[in-house]
Amino acid sequence: MNTRSDAQRSRVLLVDAVQSLLHAGRVGFSIPELAAEAGVGVATAYRHFATPQDAMQAFHRRAIEQLLEALTALDPDPDPVRRFHDCCTTWIEQAMQWGPAVRYVRSSKGFIERLSAGDESIVAMHDTLAAILESLSRAGKTTEYDLTYAVLLWITIFDERVIYDLTEHRSWTPTQVADHLTRAVAGALGITV
Repeated sequence: MNTRSDAQRSRVLLVDAVQSLLHAGRVGFSIPELAAEAGVGVATAYRHFATPQDAMQAFHRRAIEQLLEALTALDPDPDPVRRFHDCCTTWIEQAMQWGPAVRYVRSSKGFIERLSAGDESIVAMHDTLAAILESLSRAGKTTEYDLTYAVLLWITIFDERVIYDLTEHRSWTPTQVADHLTRAVAGALGITV
């Protein structure tokens, strides 16, 4: 195995370990604890992440990237309402895989602030969701035309902590969560379904 692939493997192990530690509620972990959980050396962990916050942001970035991959892998259904529903369902399925760990990982910056600063994962998320909303608008299925506001509202309603609360503390099934949150977004954005 070459040095680059070793480094990539170590990074994946470390980000997986972040998820494991956060899942166990160990929010205040140190880099040495992260290294131990990942099964890598402390020096290796520090080469990847200077602080635990950097490691948590890497976990959050990976979650966003996985969501985007899942959304772009969906069949580009020409019916914008069907595509909207498929995206909402897929989003819930992805959030269920992240588990309770993701509720601890939030940026101190707002979505629009990060979008304006050019945060790659946020720009990609915005553009992906905006394209779906734009197709709804072109089809006359929504009354909201400020796409950035609409995306902000959508991601706010689909906040991972809300999904966690509804599944873990209300015992809702993923289908129930998807149905309720999809209707909430549709209602908020005037989407006719």
